[in-house]
Amino acid sequence: MNAHDQPCLVIDGSAREGVRVGVLADGRWVAESVVAAGALEATTDLTAEVLKKAHLKFTDIKSYAVCIGPGSMLGIRVSAMAVRTWATLYQRPIYVWESLKLLAEHALAQGVRVPFAAINESRLKRWNLLAVKSADSFEPTVELEVDEVNAKGLALVINHSAEPFPNAKVMDDVWSHLPKLFLKKECLKLEPKPDALNPAADYALWSGERHRRTP
Repeated sequence: MNAHDQPCLVIDGSAREGVRVGVLADGRWVAESVVAAGALEATTDLTAEVLKKAHLKFTDIKSYAVCIGPGSMLGIRVSAMAVRTWATLYQRPIYVWESLKLLAEHALAQGVRVPFAAINESRLKRWNLLAVKSADSFEPTVELEVDEVNAKGLALVINHSAEPFPNAKVMDDVWSHLPKLFLKKECLKLEPKPDALNPAADYALWSGERHRRTP
């Protein structure tokens, strides 16, 4: 992310509970907040609160960044739709990032040795897994059962403790490191119409098309 893209409004609705919003400027957080309420109920009000803390208006924002997961499908969809609406209204670019990819990048920066896998909880007791073979070789994210994760035989990193994986290395909060991670070109990409990433075998990207009735 370049200086001319800042201040950037950053939204992460991928957590199973809650949503986070921040304003990134001059390579640091100038305002941020998190609530436990769901993205559907909280995104708009929380954004207004954070902009007020930063003494900014929507017209002052130069770009948007939104997490596309994997994570809470509803939270990501709500965040992505909000960002798409504002970006269209104010003619601003949208950047996206993947939660497991940045967790892996953070783990590498903290000295975790390859190979390893970054994981987070998915649906129905399944887990999303991104295998890191080297600092510049990430495999596509997949959704696996607990036994399948363990069968990979990889060291695991995660953003919170999880009973099925007692030996996984728990990383500190990636959010606080986003300003630095966003400086890496591989961590952010321009995407005018962000969708929710879902590594499940039945579909890879959520699209409103599959929810529309057929005549």
